[in-house]
Amino acid sequence: MFEYKINKEVSLKLEDYTDSKGLFDLVDSSRSHLSEWLSWVDKIQTENDIKESIRRDLIDFSKQEGMYFVILYKGEIVGTVGLKYFQWDVKSAEIGYWLAPDYLGKGIMTEAVKGVMAYGFDYVSLDKIEIWAAEENLKSRSIPERLGFVQEGMRRNNELIKGTYHTMMIYGMLKSEWKTVNS
Repeated sequence: MFEYKINKEVSLKLEDYTDSKGLFDLVDSSRSHLSEWLSWVDKIQTENDIKESIRRDLIDFSKQEGMYFVILYKGEIVGTVGLKYFQWDVKSAEIGYWLAPDYLGKGIMTEAVKGVMAYGFDYVSLDKIEIWAAEENLKSRSIPERLGFVQEGMRRNNELIKGTYHTMMIYGMLKSEWKTVNS
């Protein structure tokens, strides 16, 4: 399926059913790390749960409502990144991402998000991209901050994870800002 090479080590591949075992194994081995910030992790108990998630993602793709990629690092699946919640009336979308803990601190996610941004702005013709991250999740928030996103606001108690409410910080970047940052 479609693969988007970002650099010699990192590429994005459009998610498909052949990724289900690799994704399940990665989620399962990263469960305690991921479940701290991602409410869906506890719902993934079998490889079939991943297949169902991929099925929904492919339906979103066919309806032009989202694009979901596995992140490949040196050819190995290490996480996912996606453009989701397309709003075609204003040409916007949101980026969501996660990375297995063994691959943190290598710049992989920054490169993956930059790649999705380039794809979203240059090929999908989006005018705005947002990233939402929990206020306390400093590692996740560092991605949009590092890439020059503007913190536009917050949604208090907007995410419930394991019985605890989290305030979500909202970051945005306009296509015109992307062009300035990347020229």
